[in-house]
Parts: sequence; structure tokens; C-alpha cells
Amino acid sequence: MPDLRIRGLVRLADGVRRELSQPLTASRQAELAELVSGAIAQVERIVARHSSEIAMLPAPTRRAYQYLRSLDFASIHCAAHDSAASPARANISFAGLSSVWDGLLDRLAEIPSGDEVSKLYDLLCSTSTQIEEQIVAERLRTGDLTTRSRSIRGWLAFFSVRENFDAYLGAIRTAKPIFGASIRATSRFSVPALVYFRSASSLYRVRGYHNGTRITLATPMVTFSDSLFRKVAGAMFDGGRKQPIMEATACDEYREILARLEVLSGVQDGSAGVHHNLVASFERVAAKYFSAALARPKLTWSKTFTGRKFGHYDAIHDTVMISATLDRKNVPEYVVDFIMYHELLHKKLGTGWQNGRRTVHTQEFRTEEKRFEQYAAAEQALERLARGDALQQVGARQTPP
Repeated sequence: MPDLRIRGLVRLADGVRRELSQPLTASRQAELAELVSGAIAQVERIVARHSSEIAMLPAPTRRAYQYLRSLDFASIHCAAHDSAASPARANISFAGLSSVWDGLLDRLAEIPSGDEVSKLYDLLCSTSTQIEEQIVAERLRTGDLTTRSRSIRGWLAFFSVRENFDAYLGAIRTAKPIFGASIRATSRFSVPALVYFRSASSLYRVRGYHNGTRITLATPMVTFSDSLFRKVAGAMFDGGRKQPIMEATACDEYREILARLEVLSGVQDGSAGVHHNLVASFERVAAKYFSAALARPKLTWSKTFTGRKFGHYDAIHDTVMISATLDRKNVPEYVVDFIMYHELLHKKLGTGWQNGRRTVHTQEFRTEEKRFEQYAAAEQALERLARGDALQQVGARQTPP
């Protein structure tokens, strides 16, 4: 029997978890409890109607269902009163902003000169000013804005500083001929090379069109030198090694721009959970295992409920992400701390390279990992979580055997 698919359940579970992790009115909590109850009942009706079982649901849907089933609204504290809480805001975007930004990037990719440079800089600054004025006038908070709006806001604010704007143009002038030469050496893409430095989920991306090739690079790469752009081009078109590029993203200058962009975008704290707080977990782990000497990375919960991979450290963005699967009442504190410790080890030890290949779980890493006081108990708990059918046993013992 094929998997039974129920659309929207993962998104619902993530939305409910995020709302419950924030100050909430009693009335809104009651609404969420009713919403969750209805969703669970609907899933069970659909499963029964198809003569199927919960176990037959696709893994992400099944885990979202299990998460919703695990919620105990009676034990979740309301941190706000109806009269004091501010109303929830929908995700807000700025009309026409994406079009203006995309047009600005297109014109910068053509390497403007003379009066055109001044006109583009003035447009950039005026757009940034308009956004900030609208945020103030409408009393918007960071969390009210869409992810894309926040990203564009930070980018515009950063490059409205003339020194940074000039650095952008300089990087375009350096990178374009390098990528152009690489494109001419391959038959897969066509010239000209159009280079964009913008917020992206990856370090770089290339896409060919009939009238040119669009190369998108992470914004902090405006700091890259001629030789580094050649290495990026080599990795992009010729199967070159990524190691030098990854090492360059770890330098102070790159990190400083990344942090500055995040601040200018408006940092949205994603560390609060329904039952566990990632800042508290970091502080416990850092104090006990790192002598409180490790700088705190950005901490956030995942949007999905994973089955085996319970954490991730993104060295490029200095972010620890913990699976929302662990934000449950029956998951012991030491399990969350173990995943935090594991990811912080990646931050501390960095990435190793062997024969040009990236290695992360080295012998040194595994040895340090076993220093965690409740290592065996945490591993057992995570195995039970991964199996799913033994989920309720995870919290049976709050201390290790």
C-alpha cells in the first residue's frame, strides 16, 4: 500500500510549536488546543477511511502527528494575559520591494559607471530609508516581517554605507572577467557572466540563460580576492576543491559582514521552545564542557520534525539548529544538552580535510563526544526517539542508568 499523504500537517505542527514557545494569551492557547484536537481527529478519520494506519503516513507527516499528539496543553504555562498581550501579526512584506531590489541587482551586475553609479546608490539609500520609516510608522517588529523582507532590509542597510557600496562594485569588477573566462572554457553556459552578491541559502549558485549566465554568490564574498574568485570559479565549473572557499568563509572579515547583515536585518530569536530553551541548554553545556569560553552561536529550532538527524551546525552562518522533535515534555533535558554539546564540538573543532575531502566526525571528535557525562543514556534515548514506536519511554527516566 502506498504512503497516505496528508498535506499541511508538518506546517501546522511547526506553527503551533512556535506559537506555544512565545508569550501567549489564555484564549489563544485554548484556540490552539482546539485546533490541534481537530487536526488529530481529522488525520485519524482520513487514515481510517483509507483502511490504513498512522505508521503508513510519510515520516515527516507521521512525526508531525506524533508531536501534536504529545502536546499537553494543561502543562504549558501561559506567559501573557489577554489584556496585556499584543495581537499576533501576519508575515508582512513591503509592496514592490522585491522588484526594486532585483532591478537594482540587475543594474549593478552590468557594472555601471559615471552618473549611473550615483543614481543606483541614491536609489538604494532611499529604498532603505523608506523601509525603516515604514517599520517605525507601523510599529512593526522583526518577527512581523517575512524572511525575504528581513533579508532585503539588512542587505540594503549594509550597502547604503558608501564604503560597502563601493566594495560591492569593486567585487563585481574583479569577479566578472574571472567567471567570464571560465564560462568561455565550457560549452554548458554562455557569456556574459552576470554576478550577484545577495542573501542565499548556499555559498554560490549558477544558472544559464540564452543571453548569459547568472552567478549568485553569498553577500560576504564581496570581501574575496582575485585568487579566491578563481577558486570559486574552479569549484563551480571545473570540479575544483571547495576547501579553500570554506576556509575563507571562516575568516574574521567574512564573519563580521555576516553578523552585521543579521543585525541590520533584525535578529529573530528562535531559541525559545515549548519545553526546552536552547539558550539555557547552551549555557549549561558551555559552562560544564567548554569552560564558558565558547562564543554563543545563533540558536534555533528546526521547522521540521526529524527522525534521526537531531541537530546541525552551520559553520558558514555560525548557527546551531536543534530538531523540533526534541522540544517535548517527555524528552529529558540531558538529551537536548547532548545534541547541543555534539554541535558545539563541531564549532570548536572545525572541519578537517583529508585528501581534499571534508571530514567532521574524526577520531578526535568521537573521543571528545564521549566526555559527555550522560553519553550512553542520551544515545539510548535518541535511538528510541528514532524508532518512534518507543517514543513514550524516552522520558521514563530523567537520570541516566
